[in-house]
Amino acid sequence: MKLKTTGQHQDISVFKKLTRALHPLIKQSAYIRKCNKLSDVDWIETGILRSIFQEPSGRGFLQSLLDMGRGLLKPSHFFESLKSKRRLRLCQDVNSLLLQQLPESLNNTDPLKDYPELDGYDIYAGDGHYHSASVHDIKTNGKKYPTLHFYSLDLRTHGLNHMTVADTKDNRKTEHDMRALKRIPLTDLRQNAPKGRKVIYVWDRAGIDFQQWYKWKKGGGIYFISREKKNMRLTTIADLKVDHSSSVNNGVDSHELVGPASGVAMSRIKYTCPLTGATFTFLTNLTNIPPGLIAYLYKLRWDIEKVFDQVKNKMIEKKAWAASDTAKTMQAEFVCLAHNLMLLLEGELKEEGIENVVELKRQAQRFQEEIETIQRDGKQIPVCLFKITRFTQRSIRFIRWLRNSIFTMASWRAAVPSLRLAYADFQQ
Repeated sequence: MKLKTTGQHQDISVFKKLTRALHPLIKQSAYIRKCNKLSDVDWIETGILRSIFQEPSGRGFLQSLLDMGRGLLKPSHFFESLKSKRRLRLCQDVNSLLLQQLPESLNNTDPLKDYPELDGYDIYAGDGHYHSASVHDIKTNGKKYPTLHFYSLDLRTHGLNHMTVADTKDNRKTEHDMRALKRIPLTDLRQNAPKGRKVIYVWDRAGIDFQQWYKWKKGGGIYFISREKKNMRLTTIADLKVDHSSSVNNGVDSHELVGPASGVAMSRIKYTCPLTGATFTFLTNLTNIPPGLIAYLYKLRWDIEKVFDQVKNKMIEKKAWAASDTAKTMQAEFVCLAHNLMLLLEGELKEEGIENVVELKRQAQRFQEEIETIQRDGKQIPVCLFKITRFTQRSIRFIRWLRNSIFTMASWRAAVPSLRLAYADFQQ
């Protein structure tokens, strides 16, 4: 059932504005099929609504759909559709196509575009994120375990991609990050990067496996950045030159070529934050990137944690929808689609002059205070660490506005002024 539109010229609804980029992508997918009960377009829209709405219960969500005029979708049909591997492949395909459109749509938000050393690289932050067990999950050893998903966040576009769901077969409670990554085909790890383009993953310490890093580098042009573990035994092979005349390297204490017993050489960068005085040690198999940029990329890894916070505490996606791996993966794909579509919608609002100016001013003031603290202590400022680039997550005001506008079936023309007021007047 279509959402209502208002206005003399049949103004588009907020929900149709949010999802309109998907319709040509769904038609383009090889996995689209005709279904009279619930079309593929309606199915994907339903999944996105479930990700945005605050209703934790599946039956409660379906009642909300009925209340807002989208018709009756029976629980049995909804939960059976979650098991459809064909619909899952459709969701994955559509999100993949959408991610490929983001660079063109958000070409002014890339915080890395000012660093030519990073040209030719697609750069992702990666990590795992848990959903608590569903009502229908089967107990293992007398206990239900949460579902672990592995995601990547494009640090150029902020597009979110689901990589895999943790393998819990053989009574495994969870799965280590590197074991999960090794299961993913090399082509999927490259995430549609064209031939000749390289890929960087910024991962926490759970992503360290030097031998595997070497294989991915040689076999697929895939590189990793992580932090050194305390129990590592690494031998210094050579000291590498640090260009301290470049402000990008401010804070870098040393840059070395090191090797473990396995014989795979790595770059090790020791960096001291000029604001807090904390020292960090990074490891990477990249050899031609300034060490200060390595520190900056790891700082940007925090963005994926902020997105997880958005998913859990703002979108209220805390619990698995169903028990099967297909359904769990479907949920993760819908979360990604909702995030990426909100990113696009926020970009369209910016073009209309509607931004969270209060938060922008707060961010600018915080950065200025940090810079003044560093200067007062007589330290050098790493320019890349204190650039105001973009928000790391959608604000709760934006998500409330979107949720309320969808539920009330508001038109875009009628809803936009209320968001402008919310940005101006309400505290978060």
